Amino acid sequence: MRGVTLPELTTVVLIIGVMATVSVPPARRFLDRAAVWGAADRLASVHEGARHRAIGAGRLSRYEVDPPAARLTLSQRAPSGTWDTLETVSLGAVRVTCTQRTVTFDPLGIGYGASNTTVVVASGAAAETLTVSRTGRLRRW
Repeated sequence: MRGVTLPELTTVVLIIGVMATVSVPPARRFLDRAAVWGAADRLASVHEGARHRAIGAGRLSRYEVDPPAARLTLSQRAPSGTWDTLETVSLGAVRVTCTQRTVTFDPLGIGYGASNTTVVVASGAAAETLTVSRTGRLRRW
């Protein structure tokens, strides 16, 4: 029975090391892009959900961005004047920056004081910018 010699073992370890060095950076970039795309999709979903809730209920609806926690809180204005929290959505392991933390919709679905709000979602070298227009529509860059 023949064993493995030290030069053979060293060659195999060297080949595995070279393959790992070549394949890890593209895999990391892919995972960063996937995290950013997923977070941007969740943000767009909450944005549209808040807008449709405002229209459907005929009351103010809003979402608040919590950049340190990378979290969104969807709420709706109660008849008493308080805000009822409907849902909290995590954006995952991404960095979030925004120009305005609260985006509010009136009962017609139009942005209420949210003109040109910009939210940037980033992870590693990947980033996506989402901008709220004067009418309350969301644009992804």
